[in-house]
Amino acid sequence: MPAMRQPKYLMVETPQGLREACAILAGAATVALDLEADTLFHYGETACLAQLSDGAQIWLVDLRQVTDISPLKPILENTAVEKVLHGADYDIRLLRRHFGINCRPIFDTEVAARFLGMRRSGLAEVLAKRFGVVLDKKFQKRDWMQRPLTAEMCSYAAADVHWLVRLAGLMKADLTGLGRLAWVKEECDILAHSSDRIREPGPLFLGFKGADLLDRRNLAILESLLQARESLAEQRDRPPFKVLSPDVIRQIIRERPETDLELLRIDGLGRRSGTFRAVVLTAVRNALDLPDEQLPEYPRGIGRRPSRSHRFQARVQGLKEWRDSRSAALGLDGSLVCANSVIQELAAVKCPVTPDDLGRVKRLRKWQNREFGAEICNLLR
Repeated sequence: MPAMRQPKYLMVETPQGLREACAILAGAATVALDLEADTLFHYGETACLAQLSDGAQIWLVDLRQVTDISPLKPILENTAVEKVLHGADYDIRLLRRHFGINCRPIFDTEVAARFLGMRRSGLAEVLAKRFGVVLDKKFQKRDWMQRPLTAEMCSYAAADVHWLVRLAGLMKADLTGLGRLAWVKEECDILAHSSDRIREPGPLFLGFKGADLLDRRNLAILESLLQARESLAEQRDRPPFKVLSPDVIRQIIRERPETDLELLRIDGLGRRSGTFRAVVLTAVRNALDLPDEQLPEYPRGIGRRPSRSHRFQARVQGLKEWRDSRSAALGLDGSLVCANSVIQELAAVKCPVTPDDLGRVKRLRKWQNREFGAEICNLLR
């Protein structure tokens, strides 16, 4: 399979350059879009580069130099201009959080790929199958904060939008032939209007996998370690997971080290400085010294499903069997036909007679109700 020829692009590093790009993009009916951000090398989240194409030209906007991208807002929010992205979820949230831009409407080629039955829907896999080209993804996890950007990094970034407009057109034709274009458009519309995932105020352990299985003392150790990790990460400008990984945190909780010698036995901590280890030890000791009445408790109802009746469980099982059969016939992943969370809601609906009765199931898509509502009602009855 041939490697892809490097696409030509224009580098935008000044406000004037952005205005000139926007003057051309404003006349496009479709705009391909991608963003490069940094969450792997520094503390917090930083938007570093925006790639745009009208299908004929490509622009790379250096967001470290052009920090005001308000000229793009009328284009990206123009409902008459379709924005094509691949794996749009993170990018559209990034635009909203950092630049106040609500990017709508969108067409997500990753979503389209899954509804076309592609088991591997990454951009490299999709382009290899559709156009027979090899997309070099070695820069996917590079530090996009670094400046100057290398020519190779810029070519990689440009390649991410080079094919998108053409790809979207071909995918729409295929989806139309299968009668699934409306399905994908609804999914994309829901994606474009989805709210940001903002962490609710409260203890950090609520976002740590497996925290709900810990007793109260271990939960106190976990919270103390997470608070210390956050502080160290900010001080050192490093992502928290690179300061203390979840696996190391779990090992510390199991071992409960109280001396530096005990801490040194934890895998990976022997390479850390004495100052770093002292912070970790202090976090553990503070949690161990906490009086019983001050120990945290994992909130009830979070992370735990309520017990259900045998009738409910039978309905869930029946719906899963129907879903698996329907998915196989359509050549789609089961989660697209009916996700487990939707099945749980459907199983709780009392005596549905028509698809209209399923309207109160919030997670059920309109296209799912149109296509499968009658079948689901018959099954539940």
